Amino acid sequence: MERRSAASARRQAGENQVPDQFHELVARATGGQQPYPYQSRLALNGLPEVLRVPTGAGKTLAAVLPWLHLRRSQPAETPRWLVYVLPQRALVEQVVAVVRGWRDRLGSDVDVHVLMGGEDPDDRAWKTDPERERIFVGTQDMVLSRLLMRGFAEARTAWPMSFGFLNAGVQFVFDEVQLMGPGLPTSLQLQGLREHLGTALPCRSLWMSATIDPDDLVTPDMTRPLNVVELSDDDIQGDLRTRLEATRTFHELPLVDTDAKHYPAAVAEHVLTEHVSGTRTLVVLNTVERATDVYLALKKRQPEASLTLLHSRFRLGDRLAHTDRALHTPSGAGSIVVSTQVLEAGVDLTSETLITEVAPWTSIVQRAGRCNRDGHAEQARLLWTSPPAGRHWHLPYEEADLKATADQLGQLEGRHVTGSELASLDVPQDVPVHPVLRRRDLLGLFDTAPDLSGNDIDVSPFIRDATERTVSIAWRDLSSVTDLDTRERLPMPSRAELCTAPIDQARKLLPNSSALVYDQRESMWRTARADDLRPTALLLFDATRGGYSPEIGFSPTSKAAVAPVAIPDADPLPDGMDTDPQSAGVGWVPLDVHLSDTERETRALLEQLAPALSADQCDAVALAARYHDLGKCHDTFVSSLRSANEESPPPDDTTVWAKSPSHRPLRHKPPHFRHELATALMLLSDEPGLLDGVTERDLVVYLAMAHHGKVRLGIRRQPDETEDVVLGVRQGSSTVPATLPGGRELPPMLMDLTPTQLGPGSLTDRALKLRDRTDLGPFRLAFCEAVLRSADWRASAVERTNADA
Repeated sequence: MERRSAASARRQAGENQVPDQFHELVARATGGQQPYPYQSRLALNGLPEVLRVPTGAGKTLAAVLPWLHLRRSQPAETPRWLVYVLPQRALVEQVVAVVRGWRDRLGSDVDVHVLMGGEDPDDRAWKTDPERERIFVGTQDMVLSRLLMRGFAEARTAWPMSFGFLNAGVQFVFDEVQLMGPGLPTSLQLQGLREHLGTALPCRSLWMSATIDPDDLVTPDMTRPLNVVELSDDDIQGDLRTRLEATRTFHELPLVDTDAKHYPAAVAEHVLTEHVSGTRTLVVLNTVERATDVYLALKKRQPEASLTLLHSRFRLGDRLAHTDRALHTPSGAGSIVVSTQVLEAGVDLTSETLITEVAPWTSIVQRAGRCNRDGHAEQARLLWTSPPAGRHWHLPYEEADLKATADQLGQLEGRHVTGSELASLDVPQDVPVHPVLRRRDLLGLFDTAPDLSGNDIDVSPFIRDATERTVSIAWRDLSSVTDLDTRERLPMPSRAELCTAPIDQARKLLPNSSALVYDQRESMWRTARADDLRPTALLLFDATRGGYSPEIGFSPTSKAAVAPVAIPDADPLPDGMDTDPQSAGVGWVPLDVHLSDTERETRALLEQLAPALSADQCDAVALAARYHDLGKCHDTFVSSLRSANEESPPPDDTTVWAKSPSHRPLRHKPPHFRHELATALMLLSDEPGLLDGVTERDLVVYLAMAHHGKVRLGIRRQPDETEDVVLGVRQGSSTVPATLPGGRELPPMLMDLTPTQLGPGSLTDRALKLRDRTDLGPFRLAFCEAVLRSADWRASAVERTNADA
């Protein structure tokens, strides 16, 4: 069945024409493979909103290569970015490897990025050049948290930029949505809110699963019918027919009376008994703890078959190594892969023998798709058992769901069953009630300032079930980190360093390990406390105290020292609320030159992206670029810049400089000085009237103020500031004379802090009105922020190159 969109209907006359270019593209990308008919229809008619096809029917190719083809044939109608979202993090890299393989064989210049948390040069690349075609692959944690402006394991200052670009001109693909939990209604609500509130560039969403019911994809702001694509009779032929008709025989393992203590050993014994030499056996457990225990029990028996453990709590390098071993074609004695639910999504892996614990029926359907996936196993078997009875035996699932599954599996004893037959069975399954993101929630999240207690809104209930909330941990040698100065200079963890860990288990490890947490409010590393462990937390643990093993991943009971991941020299220092790293390490750049360079880059970006903004709004973004760093002519910044460059003073004392060559951090007096706030106050001043006659005056002020992501809606003095100081700007303090682009001379100006006070006409009031305007709204406003920040980076890059030359 296929319910076509309006765009598809307009092309109905040619719907039976197979695009030859797409067949050629698929053959080149895959090394000779031909697309299935339904994949060709997607390349002709566009990606649907719901794709419901069986496991093993090529959903990943169906999402990626038709989009790439449409970018070539219909670029104006096809979003420039594809963001592929997986519910499990462990095998994101496999999807990335597959997509990059397609890209390389095509000779395409489309960049493929990973959204997984941690500092990475790729993050800088896509934010600096947002006009380029890109493919992103990431987990729902990292993608949805960025779409909600609370990016997990991401610096606070980066939140608005990720939000601005990832909610503009993106084709989202949500894979295996039955595993997304609260992330599914959140993804639906975000699409609905984007449509209601408006975006700078159109966004679309595709939800994929073998077991999805389109009638369930309804939320308060996503109520319209969704167009659905399923397999037609034309699809069920050839290789796909072989896959769809593949069977596996169901049997129950006799482990009913085994207690929890002896369960891992009993499972291991059955695995060794049932494993067939020369083949792959998959063992799927419902928790990381049981998977690890079964793996260790198998290792103790020293099987001849190769042995691999897969779950979500490994660092990148170890996870890739384990994945490679799991995917390696079995030979000799074969291979045994012990895993958690990570194998249910995003992995093209098959086995002749699958041993699994009972799970909700939709999960069993997905797991069965990893047994005789290609239809070539002659003796494929699915062996199942229930976890040992106990207080929490059913977690992370509902007890009733597991019992319903066990009842149904009991009826399949000894039968040869296809995946389609499994999916067609009506097995009761609890429909959980998840928190639903509403418009007021999204608007509230637009303000990235912490509350008065220093806490942030916790978006994790909109993303993951409570039992799945995690923190991000890196291990380093912290023996030399003994004072404030060394903590300030600690680089942010790279993606390769990070490991996710459940909050409750990380909290158990905390007392035994010297640990630091990155304090988003203070913009520095400090000693971690138990109450710091919440989903956005980024932690450094002392590598000498243990807590991780390359073989089994995060392990709070392990006391062996952890080998730290090497930190590249280019890793950045934290871009904190009190720092200005982008003003350093460039060279001596006059203020008027940098302002002119940034305006030029902004106008070029707007022309390339062609957002749905009015001419006045586009002019406002460019004007904000022209004036964004005016606050650098404030006495405080001028003095701080010179103090940081005592060994290489500026070429002259009359020029106001925007950038300097020294990498030393700026030490402001008063502390907390934000030049962006000074800029906003200067632009609001009646003298010299820089914005006289400008239609979008408030938009210019807001964008200039927000261009580092540090001063936005919430503007409050810091706890140690006196009544006459806000963010380091003192009432009545002065700027120095400066030259503007075009040669205009700007006389000294006195700072008036009145606009920082709450009330009508305040900076906060003006920003809130922009956020709530129907022709702007949160998505367009953040996009404008992101464009200006990107242009600022591009201008600085050009200036750095010129300085080096």
